[in-house]
Amino acid sequence: MSIIKGFHHLTACVSGAQEDVDFYVKLLGQTLVKKTVLLDGEEPVYHLYYGNARGDAGTLVTSFPFKQKGVKGRRGSGQIKVINYSVPRDSLEFWRERFSAKGVAFDKDVVERFDERRQRFQHPCGIEFDLVESDRDARPPCSASDIPEQFAIRGVHSITLSLREVAESIIFMQEALDFRYAGQSGPYHRFETADGAPGTVVEFIHEPDRLQGSSIYGEGTIHHVAFAVDNVEQQMLIKDKLMSMGHIDTSESVNRNYFRSMYFKMPGGVMFEAATTDIGFAIDEAPGHFGSEFQLPPWLRERKNELLGRLEPIAV
Repeated sequence: MSIIKGFHHLTACVSGAQEDVDFYVKLLGQTLVKKTVLLDGEEPVYHLYYGNARGDAGTLVTSFPFKQKGVKGRRGSGQIKVINYSVPRDSLEFWRERFSAKGVAFDKDVVERFDERRQRFQHPCGIEFDLVESDRDARPPCSASDIPEQFAIRGVHSITLSLREVAESIIFMQEALDFRYAGQSGPYHRFETADGAPGTVVEFIHEPDRLQGSSIYGEGTIHHVAFAVDNVEQQMLIKDKLMSMGHIDTSESVNRNYFRSMYFKMPGGVMFEAATTDIGFAIDEAPGHFGSEFQLPPWLRERKNELLGRLEPIAV
């Protein structure tokens, strides 16, 4: 049985910070769970966390807005191609009407794959999302005054990885991460952990002719997916297993303030992370007040005014 519980978070590099907040909060009904900064590098870049009001692992999508810095990524294979959100059955017509009314780019046709209906739409920076209907998601709804509970997003359903080759990555998901192979639909391959409910599903799309995408922090790409583990000891169990299989390009456990991270690449080139759930967002804000103030880890707090002054202002 896998020690991975499902998703912890996904991290995308977007364009402007305010349009990102508007997309997740005003369009999708997500909560801005945390406003902080990217902890890598010297130039300040926001790190914005969105999810349900409790900030539960598996509901979180996070953003690095790179418009201010001017670094652009290149979409391609070896990346997460689509972030898939879970919604209840019979929700897609509500969302199609909402997207149309708000001028959001979305596909004309609803598609079905693995017995689930899906609606594709786009973030303002071009990153692709699907809404996936499911009656198996018991997580609380991310409802808002203009989003009825029966249509509201529950959290991340799955991710879709674009891969030029899939054979070694199929073995990797099964043998290194203990996911179950759950089936194939055309060029798509599906993997599940835990009970296979929304929040525990990974898909590959085999795109042998798609050029390799970039792996830098750069606008317009999804940088990595983090899977939830309990603690550093479990991270190290994964690290030891990867090393024993020859996947030696793994990081140490890195302090990300709200969790600890261990990074590694799967054979198809996508950046994976094991993130711990033993710290959480309540270390600097009380539940019910998440995202209220700009927060920094202890080693940066004395620079709060300086860093905030170099970032674009945002409002929820």
